Amino acid sequence: MSTALAELVEAIGNACITYAQELRQQDVRAAELTLEPTADPADALGLGKRQQEMVEVLRVADDDGLTTAEICQRMADGYDTANAHMSLRGLQARRVIEEVPGKRPIHWRLAPQYRATADPYLAVAGNVRAGEWTTYGDISIAVRGDTQGARAVGRAAATLQHFPSPHRVLQSGGKIPEGWRTTDSDVPNPEVCRQRLESEGVSFDEYDRASRAQYVAWDALVERAERDLAA
Repeated sequence: MSTALAELVEAIGNACITYAQELRQQDVRAAELTLEPTADPADALGLGKRQQEMVEVLRVADDDGLTTAEICQRMADGYDTANAHMSLRGLQARRVIEEVPGKRPIHWRLAPQYRATADPYLAVAGNVRAGEWTTYGDISIAVRGDTQGARAVGRAAATLQHFPSPHRVLQSGGKIPEGWRTTDSDVPNPEVCRQRLESEGVSFDEYDRASRAQYVAWDALVERAERDLAA
């Protein structure tokens, strides 16, 4: 009798484990297919400034994640790794981020419910042609309908080697960010951005703003994206 009961309990337990694993996989698949994460940890949890910035950095990281040192390097004012590690552990405890399995040193990424893909932003950016420019905010509006993703677009342009023509995406008003740099440079080199734009025919005024005549707004980017889908 006790053996039969034990086997029944074991079978039920194994079924529960299998079901839990399937649910987790569904969550991961849903996160991969979602244009934006299902929740925003900065809004939902009232994170501090440093932790908010860490979340922003990790928004544009791929599934391999980033090390603590890499996260510190990508934060606006830098951050020492010891304090950053403590902050990251705090985010992990609140289930905002997770360790990437099997990676050493530790790599961090957003938890599935907070994870989004940068691909939609990259697809829109790819519709900015030579001789044109747009803004981080315009790409955000084209993808999600507001400017809340502008910072994530900026980080993606600065850190992702496969971001299409990042020199064509500028600040509002056509200004090149002072901290603009190529992905292979450790120091800002905004002059390279201007050289690339000028080589494509974009002109600048006396205030170092790209010509408005060559600006492409979000609605034009949406139209191009829709044409690509229809083709």
